[in-house]
Amino acid sequence: MASQTTRLMAGTALAVLVGTALAASPLTTAPAAAGTKVMVKDNKKANELRDRVVQIATAQKGDRYVLGSTGPRAFDCSGLVVYSYKKATGIDLPRTSYMQRGQVSRVSAKHRQPGDIVVVHGGGHVGIYIGKNRIVHASTPATGVKVTELSGYYGRAVNSYHRVIRPR
Repeated sequence: MASQTTRLMAGTALAVLVGTALAASPLTTAPAAAGTKVMVKDNKKANELRDRVVQIATAQKGDRYVLGSTGPRAFDCSGLVVYSYKKATGIDLPRTSYMQRGQVSRVSAKHRQPGDIVVVHGGGHVGIYIGKNRIVHASTPATGVKVTELSGYYGRAVNSYHRVIRPR
């Protein structure tokens, strides 16, 4: 009986250790089914799809922030991005902000367009650029999904912009 208890305690300790390691070092590879780009025939179609992504994301304004949620009534930051792109384009983007940052093609701030993914805090947070120097994002449990201007704190925290929808 004592050896069973010892094995159980050792197994529990290992599970806690592995769980801690995963939380401290997020996975950076996407599942095989995740996509990272949508190719369309021309700029007009690309702009229409990007606008649709923005419309879907901004329609979630006021929804709750819940860690790990991908909608439709609660989101975390990357979940809002995944949900918006899935509804607008049918693509399954990588699930976490770190995977989105690492696997979606980067564009310069000068060339950003509405619908681009905005990465802040080194990849720990993402939102969707909606134009006029603003993003929509699932911010915190206290504020939920909201629109934020990229100035001050958020302006300094932007690391990169990433484009999913591109013309051929």
